[in-house]
Amino acid sequence: MSKDRFPDWNDIYKQDVSSMPWYNERLDSDLEHAIKQRKITKGRFLDLGTGPGTQAIQLGKIGFTVTGTDLSDNAIQKAKKLDAKINFLVDDILDSKLEKSSFDYILDRGCFHVLPNDKWYQYAKTIQKILDKDGLFFLKCFSIKEEKLTYGPYRFSIPDIQGIFGKDFVIETIIDTVYQGTLDPYPKALFAVMRKK
Repeated sequence: MSKDRFPDWNDIYKQDVSSMPWYNERLDSDLEHAIKQRKITKGRFLDLGTGPGTQAIQLGKIGFTVTGTDLSDNAIQKAKKLDAKINFLVDDILDSKLEKSSFDYILDRGCFHVLPNDKWYQYAKTIQKILDKDGLFFLKCFSIKEEKLTYGPYRFSIPDIQGIFGKDFVIETIIDTVYQGTLDPYPKALFAVMRKK
């Protein structure tokens, strides 16, 4: 796969974030449902690949202690201006400075599915490391059922997710859903909830 498959994220975040395909000002509806279903109301939450910062901000509003990380310094600088209570910081999940067992919950709504395929298992190990005991990992990624878009993130099947994450996580649920953002119609996605083994 070409290195040019994805843009330079720092350049991308020089632009207006509200026009980006993944921009969603509200809390992701699948995450919201999963949190309510499990009666989760507090804890340390990482919004991985925070981008515009909207998910981190919404999680902060409902009572979580939130850290939002992104590879892009431009994204982090813009997000910091939106909410001073969130700990926004630059971090590369493939070379992360985040400490072991430092989060009860992790949300990835757009990072994993843009990583090179030779980094997927390294990514899974890092997530497992920075999650605390019995921590939950919420993953939203593009689905192989998305056939209309001819560009964008890698697509995954349910067996793909099970194969990549099954060694380090108990996969509680994986559902077919959509990726809420600015595209119409919304792209087809998978939403998985996994618990650290």
